[in-house]
Order: sequence, then structure tokens, then C-alpha cells
Amino acid sequence: MTHRILVTNADRTIDCAEQSTILAAAVDAGIDFPYGCASGNCGLCMCKLVKGQVQLLPYGDGALGPAQERRGMTLACRAMPRSDLEVSWLANPDFD
Repeated sequence: MTHRILVTNADRTIDCAEQSTILAAAVDAGIDFPYGCASGNCGLCMCKLVKGQVQLLPYGDGALGPAQERRGMTLACRAMPRSDLEVSWLANPDFD
């Protein structure tokens, strides 16, 4: 199954297979999504999950804390879509 992801920072909507991550789909679509390790350890790809649901692959404790997750943050490199999504990476000046 494929889901649609609105990446607000890039003002683009892309397709993402359920077996793929947000980051992989964004990079494949040519979006300059910020990331470092792409393995869930650095936290550079942290983004706000504005709308939708994801399943997270395993990640390092230092990359995403429980309080951040409760506030709707996710790691693009570890998040696989389970619905259509809207995400905003933290570099967005409108992010709060």
C-alpha cells in the first residue's frame, strides 16, 4: 500500500510505500530533507508529525525521547507510514 506524505517545508506531496520510511521516500523524491546517520541514532531527521500515523523502526534512546514522542515528534529515518501524513522537519521557522 502507498500513502501520500505532505512535506510542508518543501511544499511537496510525495508517495511512500508502507515498507519505506519518510526519509527514504523524501530523498528518492529529491527533497533535501535534513538527516545524518539515517539509522535512528542522531536525531537530525526529527520532524513534527502534524497529521497521520506511523510505525517506528527501532532507534537509539538519545535520538527521540518519550516527551518528544508525546509532543508528536518522530524520526523520518525510522517512521513508516500507516496512513497519509503531514510532516514538518524542525528547521521550519513556523514550527512550534
